Amino acid sequence: MNVVNFPLRNRAALAELDSVRLAVDVAADGVTIPAGAEDVVVAVYANGKACEVEFIEPVHAVVTIELNQIA
Repeated sequence: MNVVNFPLRNRAALAELDSVRLAVDVAADGVTIPAGAEDVVVAVYANGKACEVEFIEPVHAVVTIELNQIA
């Protein structure tokens, strides 16, 4: 598993099972996942321009986010 600890623009590509942190709040299914929440990429779309992340805390949700929403 890769851990993302530096800006994604310095990485070759986002991959499944990468750990990511949100840069902004993301609303999904009536709940808001706050900036700073961290969890795991479960799918990558559009050559890494978007991905699905499964969050466990603070609320369990699977959310599709864009690359610019990742810290």
